[in-house]
Amino acid sequence: MKSPLILFLFLASLNVFSQDLILSGKIIDANTTETIPFANIRTQKKGAGTVSNEHGEFELHLPQSANKDTLIVSCIGYNYLTVPISSINNRKNITLTLSSRSYGLNEVVIKPNQGPTAADIVQKAIEKIGNNYLTEPILMDGFYREYFEENGSFVAFAEASVSIYDGTGYGYLSDKKGKKAKFKDHEIIAVNQLRVSDIRNQGDYALYIDLNYALRSNLLRNIDYWQNYANDMNAKTISLNIDKLTYLDKDMVYIISYNIDGKRAGIYKGRLFIRATDYAVLRVEIDADNSENNRELNGAPSKTHAILTYQEQNGKWCLNYINANHEVNYVLNDKKYALRFHSELTINHTQSGNVQPLVLTDNTLRGSIFYQPRYRTFDPEYWLDYQLFENSPKNKGIITDLEKPRLLDEQYRANGKLKSLPPRSAGFINNSKKY
Repeated sequence: MKSPLILFLFLASLNVFSQDLILSGKIIDANTTETIPFANIRTQKKGAGTVSNEHGEFELHLPQSANKDTLIVSCIGYNYLTVPISSINNRKNITLTLSSRSYGLNEVVIKPNQGPTAADIVQKAIEKIGNNYLTEPILMDGFYREYFEENGSFVAFAEASVSIYDGTGYGYLSDKKGKKAKFKDHEIIAVNQLRVSDIRNQGDYALYIDLNYALRSNLLRNIDYWQNYANDMNAKTISLNIDKLTYLDKDMVYIISYNIDGKRAGIYKGRLFIRATDYAVLRVEIDADNSENNRELNGAPSKTHAILTYQEQNGKWCLNYINANHEVNYVLNDKKYALRFHSELTINHTQSGNVQPLVLTDNTLRGSIFYQPRYRTFDPEYWLDYQLFENSPKNKGIITDLEKPRLLDEQYRANGKLKSLPPRSAGFINNSKKY
């Protein structure tokens, strides 16, 4: 009979080897040593991965079996980088260096009246959404965080591990008569793990900027919705230009700027990054300004800045990152509140085709994660290895504000025992089923 000590050591060794392999660090430019935001970091065999945040930082959790895999790092404007995971020593302080893709002079000169126009390229990109993107059910796993400022001070933070089910993908839907349906259903979002700070806002308003709100900005999936919205707002294109050419490794990419006057919906500016070989949209940048002439409603975003990036999986593209910031001016009882909502979604793993659909349950996200029933989902031990937000030097000021009443860990533990309360004012929460 084995001694209790041997059995204990055996069980302990199983626990050690079942733990995640954690890679964290930053992506930098080989020439400037500046950090590179929004770079894709993925494994070659399994396709699991992450995206560097706006500060170039990343954190990637993998099974131990991934030690035999290879990281592929890619970003628009740079050559690919491949790194065997087994060769990485300091896995919690990794610096991955990308070399900018150099161009020949004849590659970057855009000659007038030659080649496709910006309008041609964008139209082609829209027409080829069904060819370039996943058009079957998709199940995504990732992390979502949202935090917000009130009158210049950060007053709340929440972070969740989420699963997102998209029953249609990027293809068109047909109704019962075989005609193209107008809008798609929302994605279904399940909250797997959650931690929430104290909520210290002074104003009596609901926090309505949520993950559903962020997913709606996925222009490529929701192209019909946004085209219909533009028509309703009598939007007019002011300019659409090819600003420059760049590369994603060996593939040429058009950078197209746009300026759209949404009339009643404000001004929309930004850039589209479109691969020349197949017209796949790799990145979307949006700057919306609804503040001119007081066109914004009380409590609606006056300014929005959003970046969406996409990843290629088995020859098809799909969403893998959203970073969005919204400025909101709110007046209540003659008191003004200047609010800034920040949200970030990172997709770590994507499956498509024959996937298990998510169903609507108590864990399904219907509004802000601040209002989730967090007393059932908070697990302190789970979050010990997920420290990207806390460890970022760029977030020290945010954490200082959030910890004015008490340490964040104390807040997470206390709020994890509380039942959720309904929003005090639901006037600006959109719970409609369809976009």
